[in-house]
Amino acid sequence: MGLEIATNKTPGVEVRRTLAPRPPFVGLMILGLMAIEFLFMVLVFWAVINGANNAAQHDPAIEDAPLGGLFLNEQTIISFWLGCTFFCLFTVILLYQRFFMDHVTIAKRRFRKWEDEGVQLHG
Repeated sequence: MGLEIATNKTPGVEVRRTLAPRPPFVGLMILGLMAIEFLFMVLVFWAVINGANNAAQHDPAIEDAPLGGLFLNEQTIISFWLGCTFFCLFTVILLYQRFFMDHVTIAKRRFRKWEDEGVQLHG
């Protein structure tokens, strides 16, 4: 007797499909986040190409900028932009998976667990 339990389902067969809601507002949010993500990527590459990737240098204009006291050098600002890029990417993927992908349940093979063997917890 093997470990697999016989069921009335064929493994790999689609059991249930729930269509995704696909609301237009979430689609606009995804487009907006992708535009913001593209903006951050342009800022990161533009700064690196223009030589802002040297941790030893400090641009005095940083203190004059809004919230300039939060950033020590150019690399800190670029790291913040890069973090914002990944946060936007995460949010886009999350919204897309939640609202635009159908939810599919697929039958799989079931194997014996220790509960199936008659083992009970007695407390």
